[in-house]
Amino acid sequence: MSKVTVALLWLISILLMTSCTGSLQTESLPSLSPLHFNQTGYTVQGDFLRFFQSYGGEASLGLPLTAEMIVDGWRVQYFEKGRLELHPENEPAYRITVGWLGDLLQRRQPPLPLSAIPRADDRNRRYFPETGHTLSGDFLTYFDTHGGSVRFGRPISEPFISEGQLTQDFQSARFFWTPDQKPTVTLEPIGKTHLATLKLAENSSVK
Repeated sequence: MSKVTVALLWLISILLMTSCTGSLQTESLPSLSPLHFNQTGYTVQGDFLRFFQSYGGEASLGLPLTAEMIVDGWRVQYFEKGRLELHPENEPAYRITVGWLGDLLQRRQPPLPLSAIPRADDRNRRYFPETGHTLSGDFLTYFDTHGGSVRFGRPISEPFISEGQLTQDFQSARFFWTPDQKPTVTLEPIGKTHLATLKLAENSSVK
């Protein structure tokens, strides 16, 4: 067998293996059985369930508070600690997002002045130019290990004291620092907080 023939056979085998690998990568993800929560009486299913399970489940988002519903033209589902949204116009990996309830609750603070922006090589404090705020300490560690900006959005404030507790706001969350507990960072039930504003608005419109 000539060297040319061997080379051609080798090339064909590589192409076949690449083709097989590509077909595996583009297969649709397996469907998931709906997950019902007796505590609230609601079910999570489909892409919402896939995101829920991928980003910490009940420990991160809490229990579902509603069925899937339409809010401001988007299909959403409320959880204790967030709101999942379906955005079919996005790429497949980003079609399910966590709603920016922190922004909807008008918690965004003015960005840091230029003189207060940390150096790019500061390992203890990370600056987010998109919102003009920083993360550090336990808040930064929790952010990095529990889903980052996909789960929480970006910081929209610097840490501040609220009711005697160190607090920081994000596009999709509010962090509390609880140094005497494990974990030291806990989340506000921001989904419950925002859902209450919708119900208040609905009640106020009733004549």
